[in-house]
Amino acid sequence: MYNCSECGYQSVKWMGKCPNCGGWETFLQKSSGRAANKLKTKAKAAPCLLKDVSGAKQTRIETRFSEFDRLLGGGLVSGQVVLIGGEPGIGKSTLLLEVASRLSKEGKTIYVSAEESRQQIGIRAKRLKNVSSEKLYISDEEKVENIYKNVEKENFKFVVIDSIQVMTSSFAAGAKGSVLSIRSCADYLTQVAKTLGVVVFIVGHVTKSGAIAGPKLLEHIVDSVLYFEGETLSNYRILRSIKNRFGPTGDIAVFDMTSTGLAEVKKTNDIFLPHRREPSSGSCVICPLEGLRPVLVELQSLVSRATFGTVRRRSLGFDFNRFSLLVAIVEKRLKVPISGEDIFLNVAGGLRINDPAADLGAVVAIISSFLEKKVPAEIVFAGEIGLGGELRRVRDINSRLKEISRADFKYCYIPEANKKEVDKRFVDKVQAFSNLGDVYGKLFKNS
Repeated sequence: MYNCSECGYQSVKWMGKCPNCGGWETFLQKSSGRAANKLKTKAKAAPCLLKDVSGAKQTRIETRFSEFDRLLGGGLVSGQVVLIGGEPGIGKSTLLLEVASRLSKEGKTIYVSAEESRQQIGIRAKRLKNVSSEKLYISDEEKVENIYKNVEKENFKFVVIDSIQVMTSSFAAGAKGSVLSIRSCADYLTQVAKTLGVVVFIVGHVTKSGAIAGPKLLEHIVDSVLYFEGETLSNYRILRSIKNRFGPTGDIAVFDMTSTGLAEVKKTNDIFLPHRREPSSGSCVICPLEGLRPVLVELQSLVSRATFGTVRRRSLGFDFNRFSLLVAIVEKRLKVPISGEDIFLNVAGGLRINDPAADLGAVVAIISSFLEKKVPAEIVFAGEIGLGGELRRVRDINSRLKEISRADFKYCYIPEANKKEVDKRFVDKVQAFSNLGDVYGKLFKNS
């Protein structure tokens, strides 16, 4: 209800002017009796000096999923709220059921699914090899107040909510799945986590644009936001860290979806480099950074004469605007006549690349396909290209070289500006160039 602060007039909706006393902007919302059971939070401690708390170490709780723990910064923190988003059918429920099963060995864990019945959860658990049902509790409750009562009564340490879009609350005026309902339920579950010190996982569906359905405020409320990505027809899944208050962001973890559950993929070479020992025209290897993790990826390009009046340009996994810019640089700076060619660029393995260090590899792949000349399989490319054709410095060059060395590649072409940063262990593997013309001459004109 809304009450006028001047005369006490009541209304079920907010009004700018009170019809009783004529006052403007006097209506204030008053909670109804249904909200009387709202969660009581802990009293805040008195202010203290920063130096008294800055040295305190935060205890981490490991999920026994090494890649999942690495993505979270070493494990979970008491009172942490983790939001996991992804498209329907991508495997979010499977991932969290396995995580919940592993966490049940650390403390009492409850898996709450208002989308599925208990029998459906049991059938899925029997199919998964790594899920133990001995210490894992399940529930099909949809009211957040009842979930809080169960967590407090049974002293659960880990709670999984699948999903936030079907949760309801007695003090949220909106319908189930509405913006107001989602925001209220997420805020309530966050209060549960902070008040009781439990870890809460929340599943969130995504919209057609790829954003988590509901208000953007939902991502601000929680402590960590993870996106579960991958092609529905592919077995590989990528878990990407978008926000993390207790660890790095932008990092990825790769999983293999099998008939018995998710398997961790610690070495990504076999996924993204299936044919690196067989050089072919239009193919080369790059080393972009996914967050803090260097990944070796194969870039493929196909250049062919346009059969119609309008040329076609397509890129998969590579930013199209960046791709169009690189094509123009090749035409202008290297005088390679590709303006009348159909050009296609693909990132093998279904990965999406945002690192500018992939520029050099993309240009090499395009020129290689146009000239029908193979690029040596032992070379990896890492460099950003400026509009003038110059090679610009890339970040974390030593972490890239460490991954390249571990995969037994012989050389890496890098910008001249990165040469002074190279560790002594990798000096023999580096060939530095100042501009794109030098790389072009080294690979194609002298061969």
